[in-house]
Amino acid sequence: MTVPWAELETIDLNLLDSPDPAVREKLIQAAKKALTLDGFLFVTGTGVSNETLERNLAIAQYAINGIPYEEKLPYAAKLEAGSYRGYKLRGIWKRDGGVADNIEHYNLESTSFETPQDAHPSNLLPLIPEIESFARHTYFHVVYRILKLVSLALELPEDYLWDLHEHKGTLGHACQRFMSYFPRDEKDEEATSGIWSKGHTDYNSISLLYSQPISALQILTPENEWRWVKHVEGAVVVNTADALEFLTGGVFEATRHRVIRPPPDQADIIRYILIHFARVKRDLELNPIWESPLVKAHGKNAFQDRIDNGGRAPTQDEWLRERIRRTGHELYDDNKKSKNGRVEEEVLGRKVEYYV
Repeated sequence: MTVPWAELETIDLNLLDSPDPAVREKLIQAAKKALTLDGFLFVTGTGVSNETLERNLAIAQYAINGIPYEEKLPYAAKLEAGSYRGYKLRGIWKRDGGVADNIEHYNLESTSFETPQDAHPSNLLPLIPEIESFARHTYFHVVYRILKLVSLALELPEDYLWDLHEHKGTLGHACQRFMSYFPRDEKDEEATSGIWSKGHTDYNSISLLYSQPISALQILTPENEWRWVKHVEGAVVVNTADALEFLTGGVFEATRHRVIRPPPDQADIIRYILIHFARVKRDLELNPIWESPLVKAHGKNAFQDRIDNGGRAPTQDEWLRERIRRTGHELYDDNKKSKNGRVEEEVLGRKVEYYV
């Protein structure tokens, strides 16, 4: 099987510390280009060792496959209330042909670490200090430095975007996720065209996926082609999400991506992944950052029609909760698909597209 890989920029965060202004400027311009064209990039220099990644992948496997179903149930996420915290259990959503979804994930937020004895199955409690350490490093070191780079790409002070994010708790307002995709039989794969998670955008500011070797993630390129995201050992795959698109007035668009059945030699392996969803402050209205020269020159308010009619832009929390409530219930009726395979619905005054 020939795999069409996406050509993505690789950014070394260590270069942010270079004393050479030319090196920093080259880094900023590379990030600006990647965020404008693809909204996806590889980031190295995270300060996370392969040993730490392997350990957390093992914890992810245990959290999903090592905890009995009945012990997960009390910690099931309240999806109908717009919250992912806890377990999103496998099979609760329906895909094309009535096929049950093959996705399960365990989500942790800052409150997950405040009174851990009340927030997790008892068998996970001994692992919480390790989980918290990894989550804290991801947020306060990796996310912080990526947001610094994005701010500079927007020609803003380097801490501008970080200051729009919460700094309290282990994760601020972010979400750390242990996720898995389970193989399906041939009948279900045929009914769903081998698509495990249809094309979508994320609901937050930026998303981080620690790269792992099972290929399944694809991005929609500017040429409207789905291309695979390759594995880069030790790197983080970063993509722009809804909140950043709104804050930049569309200058940095949220990346459309999907998950499909891996190539044949990996198709029967459970795909465990580590994801981090950074979110801006809960009560921040998602209006463009007009202080950015780029946004001022090229940006548009995604919610201008809503504002013109006497409303306002939704906050991060409002947008997040509404998108979560709708997740798994997207309209994929063939009669509602446009010629390019997209389905649209309106969310809080904004058109949202889903892709085959």
